[in-house]
Amino acid sequence: MLDDSKKTGLTLGLFTAFYFLLVWQMDSKLLWNPWIINFTWIPYFVLVFLGVKNYVERKPEAEFRDLVREGFLVYFIAQIVYYIFYYLLFFQIDPGLLELQAEIELQMLEETRGILGDERADEMRRSLEEGEAGVSPGSLFRQFVPSLLPGFAIAALFALFVKKGEF
Repeated sequence: MLDDSKKTGLTLGLFTAFYFLLVWQMDSKLLWNPWIINFTWIPYFVLVFLGVKNYVERKPEAEFRDLVREGFLVYFIAQIVYYIFYYLLFFQIDPGLLELQAEIELQMLEETRGILGDERADEMRRSLEEGEAGVSPGSLFRQFVPSLLPGFAIAALFALFVKKGEF
C-alpha cells in the first residue's frame, strides 16, 4: 500500500484528520495544544521518508529531483486532505471552534505580552478582537501555501539521505 506516493499521502492526510477528529471529540481546546499539534510531525516524517525510500527501491536509477518530487507529493496530498478536513471541521461541523480559537489566541497573546511588548501586543489584540486575524476560508488558502515549504525541505533532506545511501 505504501509503494505509491499518492496513496501514502492520502493515508497520511486521513491519519492526521482522524487524529485531530479524535482530539476534537475528547476536548476541543486540545486542538491548540502545542504537544498535540507537534505530534503530527512524526507520521509526516515517517511517511515522507517511506515515500522517498519506496520510490528509489522501485526506480534505483531515479535522480535526486525525482526523489524530492515523490516525497513532496506525499506531503502535498496529506496537506490537501488536512486542510479540507480543517475547513469542514471549523466551518461546517463545529463553527463554534472559530470563537474558541479567538479566545485561545487572546489568552496566548496575554501570556506572551512580555516578549512582544505592550505596543505590539495591544495592536495584535485589537486585530483579533476586530476579527481581522480570524480564520476564514480565504485565510486557509493563505495558510496552505506556506505550509508546503517544510514539506519541500523534508522531502529534499530525505531524498539526499536516500540518494547518498545513508538509509
